[in-house]
Amino acid sequence: MARKLRAAFFLAVLFLAPSCGYRLAGQENRLPETIRTIYVSIFVNDTKEPNLELLVTNAIIEKFKHDGRLGVASAKDADSVLSGTIEKYSLEPLVYDAYNNAAKYRLRMRVKVKFEDKTGKGVLVEKSIASQWDYIVGASIIADEMSRVDAVNQASAYTGDKILGLLLEGF
Repeated sequence: MARKLRAAFFLAVLFLAPSCGYRLAGQENRLPETIRTIYVSIFVNDTKEPNLELLVTNAIIEKFKHDGRLGVASAKDADSVLSGTIEKYSLEPLVYDAYNNAAKYRLRMRVKVKFEDKTGKGVLVEKSIASQWDYIVGASIIADEMSRVDAVNQASAYTGDKILGLLLEGF
């Protein structure tokens, strides 16, 4: 008897949950059906941090490739274009050691993105996205720089996730 009740409950949840608006994350695509591919142009770097545009652009391209809902294409073959400008990049010390040296930093970055439909609808999204990542320093200069670059990569990946959510899922 208890087994039949559990099975009935499971079936009820299985059939009723989709009608309530529940669905698996990362499966939705709110873009027009005409948009199936995207070209990600190299972002403009308005900061003084060298090569930041390459790290950010590559991280965002990797997010789109990994997600798979939009194919990454060349500028000529794509249905849409994602462009952006890195407006802000800063490092802020958060924690100091006993000798008053910074032991932990917060990297902050703000990227303004523009998403255009090449099939005729023009600019669909234009928004600034902020990201941050904390990292620890102190072992050596080389290790500190590796930690900073990793923080840039993590903040860029977070930015890519935000862009995917904004374009494909509406948030």
